[in-house]
Amino acid sequence: MEKKNLAKMKENHSALNIKMFGKFQIENENGMLNKENMRSEMLTRLLAYMVSHREKDMTAQELIDVLWPDDQSDNPSGALKNLMYRLRKLMNRTWGEDGRYIITGRGAYQLNPELVVHVDIEEFEECCRQVFNSEDPAVQQENGKKAVELYQGMFLSELSSEYWVISIATYYHSIYLTMVKKLAALLEKEKQFTDVEEICAKAIQIEPLDEEIHCFLLRAMIADNKQKLASDHYKETVKLLYDSLGVRPSGEMETIYEELQKIQHDHESNIDIIQEELREEKTSGAFFCEYGVFRKIYALESRSSSRLGISVHLALVSLYLDFQVSKDKNDYAGLIGEGMKVLEDTLLKRLRSSDIVCRYSVNQFLVMLPACQYEDAKMVVNRLKDSFYKSGKTNKLLLQYSIDELNVD
Repeated sequence: MEKKNLAKMKENHSALNIKMFGKFQIENENGMLNKENMRSEMLTRLLAYMVSHREKDMTAQELIDVLWPDDQSDNPSGALKNLMYRLRKLMNRTWGEDGRYIITGRGAYQLNPELVVHVDIEEFEECCRQVFNSEDPAVQQENGKKAVELYQGMFLSELSSEYWVISIATYYHSIYLTMVKKLAALLEKEKQFTDVEEICAKAIQIEPLDEEIHCFLLRAMIADNKQKLASDHYKETVKLLYDSLGVRPSGEMETIYEELQKIQHDHESNIDIIQEELREEKTSGAFFCEYGVFRKIYALESRSSSRLGISVHLALVSLYLDFQVSKDKNDYAGLIGEGMKVLEDTLLKRLRSSDIVCRYSVNQFLVMLPACQYEDAKMVVNRLKDSFYKSGKTNKLLLQYSIDELNVD
């Protein structure tokens, strides 16, 4: 598009600092614009789109398609002109009348290319290029730290439902996670464990379900002699993975936890002290553990059962949505989540202290019943089922179970 009478910005005009990671914001020394003080969803969407595509002309029809994708305006051309007028007025009022912030020509619009701007996503990309193109660890660390600091959340998080935002947000999020892992590996190699903790802790706030980043964090905590913190974080992560994804921790994470358990204890010659440490706090009901511990107990019970001839049974207890009661499949995650909390409470309160329970998947628990015949095990699980339904919070859920004798082969 040919530009007419393109006025240069004054040499002393303050640069605009544009933040697109997390909350959208543009500011200079004269003032700031963001979603809150613009007080208009449409103005925010228009400005964000124009900034994101500032390297090109945008036709009126393109902007109309972005702002009113479902033909929501009776007069979209008039509505766009009115919106553009309001945006220009707002920009002039905020940053000064001397700047032509938006230029027009032949039915198209563009953010003035002569504006001096600093955009976080562009700085982020440049830092990432430096990291991936350099073989100098110092250059990689410096630019890697800058990159992860610049990433303050998903691209235009306040406009995350916009169709054009989704793919861009996914792209930058993927690059960010890759950068975090590369930087964590570099810092881990240099034994800069405090930096690893800081970077990974921030990344987990943004992406809590990336297990590899949790592993970096756990190793850094252990290396920094924060064993108790690492142990607590491992247990929280295992629960999070179960609750959110229905998956168990990876072999790598379980190995880290096993190593943690080995180094948590110094040499001790007084067995009474060890006994005191091993003694479980007084609790009633079943023993609850994570799947890795459950597997070890399973192996031990299998040996005992084979040697002593004691019957041990395993029950798999599962929850499903009752679609005869609830037709909305969108209810699934919320109802199953609440139901699993009720079921866990029921299992722990109603089972014997010698019984063992663990979370197996997003909608399943495993129960080990030592010294229990099949008919007894069936009676126990049926009592649990009755107690679960009597809670009054489970009318849209079905509880099903299967029971099998522990394999002693």
